[in-house]
Amino acid sequence: MLGDTGLTEFTTISLSEQPPLSPDRRSGQRYMSVLQAGKIMTDTVEELCLIRNISSRGVMTEVFAPIAIDTPVQIEFKAGAQARGIVRWIKDGRAGIEFDTPIDVHEVLAPHSGRMAPRAPRLSIDGMAKVTIGDTHERLQVLDISQGGVKVAAGMFLEAGVDAVVEIEGLPVRASVVRWVSDHHAGISFNRIMPLDQVAYWAAQQGCEHAADAPAAKDVAIRH
Repeated sequence: MLGDTGLTEFTTISLSEQPPLSPDRRSGQRYMSVLQAGKIMTDTVEELCLIRNISSRGVMTEVFAPIAIDTPVQIEFKAGAQARGIVRWIKDGRAGIEFDTPIDVHEVLAPHSGRMAPRAPRLSIDGMAKVTIGDTHERLQVLDISQGGVKVAAGMFLEAGVDAVVEIEGLPVRASVVRWVSDHHAGISFNRIMPLDQVAYWAAQQGCEHAADAPAAKDVAIRH
């Protein structure tokens, strides 16, 4: 089944009590498939990911930016739950993360009560967007982004409920709706969600550009 990422967006739920193994070591384990996007957070960065396998002890994620083995991470699931763990292996753009403590998989993946649908993971970001409403347009600071929309520094012309067009360099142009305006910020929802891989690669590139402008840091060795 193809999702809006342009990729097959299946998360596989393992009935094993072991963390997910790399793809060439999984024979004989039992799995179930669902859809799930997520967010990986370290001490310095956060990025979107696609959760491919999950068990009570860990996840296998498809990652879109470099990450090192033995890195402590926090995983945020689409339903809003979070779990801490450590990167145990990396292979072919995927990373195996072992949780610090076992989780209840069904509780973690279930939408929170009272929500119509789980909210897509959001990334804090420092970027700019051109927002057009009618014949008026303005460049606004982007504070965070998800597949479904952005939070921006509110311009003088933004009002809840109005139609807008959002243009962010490097991402598809999106017809959108201003959902809320409050405390000098505004939430804008895309009429059609963006592919996960496009948003993830774009956000990773923003991080690379910001890192290039920052003071040099020590190289981190990655074991293979």
